[in-house]
Amino acid sequence: MVTGSTKPSAGVTAAAVVAILGSLVSIFFAAVMALSGAAMRMPTDRPLNQPLPSVGVIAIMAIVYFACGAWGVSSAIGLLRLKNWARLCFLIFGGLLAFFSLSAAAGSLIVVLPGATPPAPNLTPAVLRGVAAVFVILSLMGLAIASWWLVYFNRASIKAKFGTGASARRPRQFPLAITIIAWLLVAGGAINGVQMLLAYPLVLFGIVLRGWASGLALALLAAVSVTAGLGLLKKRAEAHSLAVGYFGFGVLNQVSYLVLPGSFARMQDVIRETQGSQGLPAGAMNPLMIFVMLFGLVFTGVVLLLLIKARKAFIDLCRSAA
Repeated sequence: MVTGSTKPSAGVTAAAVVAILGSLVSIFFAAVMALSGAAMRMPTDRPLNQPLPSVGVIAIMAIVYFACGAWGVSSAIGLLRLKNWARLCFLIFGGLLAFFSLSAAAGSLIVVLPGATPPAPNLTPAVLRGVAAVFVILSLMGLAIASWWLVYFNRASIKAKFGTGASARRPRQFPLAITIIAWLLVAGGAINGVQMLLAYPLVLFGIVLRGWASGLALALLAAVSVTAGLGLLKKRAEAHSLAVGYFGFGVLNQVSYLVLPGSFARMQDVIRETQGSQGLPAGAMNPLMIFVMLFGLVFTGVVLLLLIKARKAFIDLCRSAA
């Protein structure tokens, strides 16, 4: 039987406090967005190239902020009670926070590149650099917190407090990488489903799909993504192959944006179309798009490698469960 201290350590308590504070900020933003959305009148007409009204965007963002805040508060409470599921949640938080912190820092640095931002009469280059520096500092602080959680909650002594890693004869644990990837697949499938309902155009291997073709492709991607994610959580061996195929398809599609003639330009047109009147000029869009595509390619490639690396452990677990 696993034995350990029933009182959370100072590091666990500090992590829970940081998470609660951040979650309360997220819930506050959700409330502000909900109030601002309620104060707005639903427009009777909207631009043809804007598939979702502004109040709809605000409502979706408010729900996402509130859900993240509620998840953070519940996980922090579970962490103080030394629940292992809460420790796993903090590892997921750490990975997501590291990803978004690096993205925000890189995006802030790209903004200050010459020609990356359209000129504004009330925004001097010095002010722009100052704002970018603030965002970089905040992003580095987020990256530091993410690194702290990823290292701290993977330590053997901390795992023992949560009732894991204390015995060599314990049953094989579900791979953490598979858990994270499974939930990413479920969330990605939900996002594809929303895009299908909003009739978003879709670019696959340089071909722009619209209307029923886009809806059908998004529905298929959503079905595959959700099926693979739920299958991984249910310890279905075939779901691993489906997930590998899904992310492999994603890698090839992202590579096509950069190598197929005209694919990059068509992607720019689709982004401007979905942005409506707020679209960025080509000079401002090119650096950001290239960064996002390369970052997405690296991220998808890393996920694919993690899936392949965890295959043996996952298949063995599926066999033992069967």
